[in-house]
Amino acid sequence: MVIHLAEIMPAEVRTAGFALAYSLATAVFGGFTPAIVTGLIHLTGDRAMPGAWVSLAAALGLAAAWPGRRPGRAAQVSA
Repeated sequence: MVIHLAEIMPAEVRTAGFALAYSLATAVFGGFTPAIVTGLIHLTGDRAMPGAWVSLAAALGLAAAWPGRRPGRAAQVSA
């Protein structure tokens, strides 16, 4: 993820763009997760809400990564 995120940023704004994107994702899905999950459990009464939150985060990550795919490019595997 780190390499892909750095490669899709234009060179002029690579440092600032990467730092902003990575920091926001870490803050939202790392720092606020306990508060969000606790709120969701209290709101719904369902103790399985942490799983739903992780599923949402995974789906958002997949949706964000999908447009960055390069069709026709074979996966590179280092031996």
